[in-house]
This record gives sequence, structure tokens and C-alpha cells, in this order.
Amino acid sequence: MRPLVIQIDPLGSVGPILLGSPRLEAGRALRAWGEPVEYAPYPGALPLDWRISGGGSGIDVVVHCGSTGVVQTVEIFRDFDARPGAQVFLLGMDVFSVPAKRVVDVLRERFEIEEDGYSCTVPELSIGLGRPMVPDQDDDEEERERYTCFDNVLIAGPGYYAPPPTPEAGR
Repeated sequence: MRPLVIQIDPLGSVGPILLGSPRLEAGRALRAWGEPVEYAPYPGALPLDWRISGGGSGIDVVVHCGSTGVVQTVEIFRDFDARPGAQVFLLGMDVFSVPAKRVVDVLRERFEIEEDGYSCTVPELSIGLGRPMVPDQDDDEEERERYTCFDNVLIAGPGYYAPPPTPEAGR
């Protein structure tokens, strides 16, 4: 079986899923990767989003539409307990197999980024990358390998990471 290859086009699309596209259109597009199910982000919420869980790809995908009815963000998570059957490319780098430090260095060459060691955001591209921890030199090889790379990426439309507007003085 050939690995699933997902190309991220910042501010535009994630594979066949177009940012800003109608919810039902996004659900149809997701079928290229598996069978999407309606998804609610928390108990009691309406299922206004889509999700594909694992399967042979080794990734989970959540397409957030919310009450707007259009794709606002797409999140992709790597399942470290499964052998990866997917590659997720951002600017030519597979963000789940290239070490996080290298991804950050390449991004920093071209864009302003915000980084805290565990995660980074590229506000200009409305992209966020994360991992649960940074491996320590004293960790065993399996632990270092597991957390060397990012394990999730969020893609959004323009302005997603922009700071909120500040109120004008005197108002």
C-alpha cells in the first residue's frame, strides 16, 4: 500500500480540503483519505465538524467548520502508536518525520515565528505545529525518537494567529 501524501498549501488547502469551503464539500473531499464521520469537539456540542481516525494512515484529521458552516481550520495528528502510513508536507518538509528543530530553522529562514520549544506558530501562514514534550538527552532512544518531531499541525485561513485588536484610547 502506498503511503498517503498530504500537501499543505498555507492559507489555501490541505490536500483536497479547501479552507473556507462549505462543510458538506469538505466531507466529500475527506473521502480521499477515508470515511469521515461527523464530529463534535466536546460533549453536548452539535456535530458540525468532520473527523477521520487513524485506520491505515497513522493520522487523525479534524476539519473544524463550527457554526459558520465552512472550513475554518484543519488539524492533523500523528498516531505514534501506529506505523505512519501518511506523509504531511509543508514547504517540502514532512512535518511528522523531519526533526522539529530543523522544521523551525527552515521556517525561521523565511518567516517570523513564535516558538516555545514544544510548539511553534507561523502567524503569516496561519500554521501551528506542536508536540507534547521536548526529548531530554537522558531519555531512552524510543522516547527521544517519539518526541523529536512534531506530532500535530493546524492549518487555518489568514489572520488566525493575529493578535486581537486593541481598543482605541478613550473608548
